[in-house]
Amino acid sequence: MKVLLVRPEESRSKYDFQGVIENECLDLEWIKAILKKHGHEVTIFDKQVESLPFTQFISDKHFDVFYGECRCFQEPFILEYARAFKDRFNALVILGGIHAQVCKDRLFKDYVDVVLSGYNYYDLPAVIEGKRDCFNLSYKTEKGWTSNDSKAVDINDLPWPDREYFYKHKDRYQYLDMKHAMWIRSSFSCPYRCSFCIRNFMNNRVYSRRNVYDLVDEIENNDNYNVYLVDDDFLFDEKYLHTFISEIRNRNINRRFICYGRADFIASHEELMKDFAEIGLNYVLVGFEDIRNRKLEDYHKLNTVENNEKCIRICKRYGIRLMAMFILGLDFIGKDFRELYSYIKKNDLKHVAVSIYTPELGISDESFYITDDLTHFDYLHLVCKPTRLSIRSWYFHYYVLLIRLFSKAYKDGIYDFLDYGDYIRSFIRNIFRKEKEYE
Repeated sequence: MKVLLVRPEESRSKYDFQGVIENECLDLEWIKAILKKHGHEVTIFDKQVESLPFTQFISDKHFDVFYGECRCFQEPFILEYARAFKDRFNALVILGGIHAQVCKDRLFKDYVDVVLSGYNYYDLPAVIEGKRDCFNLSYKTEKGWTSNDSKAVDINDLPWPDREYFYKHKDRYQYLDMKHAMWIRSSFSCPYRCSFCIRNFMNNRVYSRRNVYDLVDEIENNDNYNVYLVDDDFLFDEKYLHTFISEIRNRNINRRFICYGRADFIASHEELMKDFAEIGLNYVLVGFEDIRNRKLEDYHKLNTVENNEKCIRICKRYGIRLMAMFILGLDFIGKDFRELYSYIKKNDLKHVAVSIYTPELGISDESFYITDDLTHFDYLHLVCKPTRLSIRSWYFHYYVLLIRLFSKAYKDGIYDFLDYGDYIRSFIRNIFRKEKEYE
């Protein structure tokens, strides 16, 4: 059959990070590898890359199956594409992805036939052929929707992805200044239980780690310099990391790496981080979350501000570029925004990401939401009311902070590929929006 695999755009607003952070469609490439092995003809449509509107893309083609994936804030876009596909071909429509793992019932539409709420992509060939007794599967019947049992997946059961699409469009996939950033994953879910994070709900909340030698084999067999290790926490198992570093070194593999890691691990494994830096660790993304221990306790972070500061020192010592990520709380007042900026400046944090606290759809109390616009669940919008400020006042301090951070980044000489002026002018305009426009 002719199968179309679709990932929608992340945003239709100005702040889509196009040309800044553009991520490879790894899950679709896994699925492509599986379906091709079963003789299907597979086409990928990644709207992050494709310039044609979706309806125009499919207008002169024929497809038998649609598979689409999405995050929460992409739900309106993937549903739009699924409906257009059903109207055009009246063919099988399957939805999956992260959003389906926690909010599958939101995808139960009359123009959708099947929802896959797990990583068992190897079942898709059978699903396409009509099988409906697979786990993690929901499907439409004459009497309504039926859902099968949920089950975790062993990541080692998946093949290497088919990267034809990546190599064709590699100039479009990047992380900041690291062009052609290839995604490679070595685990599903996360072993920690931070209260704000949806990632530990993935894979039926079961952490599954890939064979380290197979991971290094994949890196070695893909001739791509920049490798983004996209595990929710790559820096977890000390023995695993020692083996990984030794294999990269012994095989003389020359790569630059990006990975996620926790500050407490980095703080307690200085020699390991030194070794990782020597074999190519370029960026490490660390969730600092807050500059107060009591807030870290509220987030169930199992970490301390003291560990965060030791992490900063270690990364600087070995030339690892640290992306420090913070959460802007609903309880923030002007003083909190200013103190966060002072902390960033005091510790000379050059790469910083700030996210608005967003209780995740599907795992949070939805009665607190002030919007039903899912595109606002992108960590750039308030989806709940601030507890100590009006919405407009909270946004005022938020945009002032962004202006200060962008101005600092400009002075530090980083992100020279950005149009700083365009972003800052936009932030200034947002400061003077009316209260009702924020709501």
